Amino acid sequence: MISLADPLFLFIGFIFIPLFIRKKAAFLGYSRLHLMEGHLGSWFFRLLPQFLFVMTIALLVIGLARPQKNNVVTYERFLARDIILVVDLSYSMEDTFKNREGERKIDVAKNAARQFILKRENDRIGLLVFGDDTFGSWPLTRDLDLILKKVGRLGSTFYGGTDLAQPFLKALSHFRDMGQSESRVLVYLSDGKGRIPDTLKEKIIMEMNKMDTHFYLLGINISQEKNDLLEIVERTDGRFFVADSAGELRKAFEAIDLLEPSMVQIEIQGQVKELYLHSVFLALCLMLIWTILRQTLFIELS
Repeated sequence: MISLADPLFLFIGFIFIPLFIRKKAAFLGYSRLHLMEGHLGSWFFRLLPQFLFVMTIALLVIGLARPQKNNVVTYERFLARDIILVVDLSYSMEDTFKNREGERKIDVAKNAARQFILKRENDRIGLLVFGDDTFGSWPLTRDLDLILKKVGRLGSTFYGGTDLAQPFLKALSHFRDMGQSESRVLVYLSDGKGRIPDTLKEKIIMEMNKMDTHFYLLGINISQEKNDLLEIVERTDGRFFVADSAGELRKAFEAIDLLEPSMVQIEIQGQVKELYLHSVFLALCLMLIWTILRQTLFIELS
């Protein structure tokens, strides 16, 4: 659909263009005009300069009105990693740390998530949260300010118990559906309180290895004994870091930075494409032709 950003110029043009095409009163120093007919040429060549001039003005007026094409779909290509950030919102994340003035586990997770997002300016990030179910808070996007706002709102609501398996399955499904980069990264922030059935655990490990997914567990006061998340880290060549340690977080960021980004193409809908340059360019071409003809083939009679 094409529209005009400044249609007022078009109405102004309709008013003033007739002034350019009114017939000029001319005086010829001959008593018999038929003597000049062979020199004046056909009516087409006599009117051509005026026609070109009027068309030039008309195209410039259209350019000033700024024609635009709406709802244009464009594509952007860039190098990026695809990263899904998983945040635990089970009831256990509401617990506070001793000797930390009431700081909750979720507060540590949010701080780690914010620091992580701020370091990923050239990547795409998606956000999943979970408790006894897993929710897709936002799909993979390059709009990291939006992801930061989403993370900033976490911690006011918690979702029952802990289902550690579903976040893996939904993240892998999202990678299959929307992932484009060859570097797939799953960052999991949790206290790890919960169990994963052996059948699901084997499926998760097999799928993550098959899809070459890089797994980073940022643990919040996580238990080191018989922990299913740590077993997945070990069996997928993942990495485990302590989320409330600045030094550990820095190591996690550096490890992800070593992963090679690959080309990603995203579709951008609802864009507006300016078309006035086409009109202005054509007007300049006609003006050039008009000027050349006036200086070479045509002689204005006065």
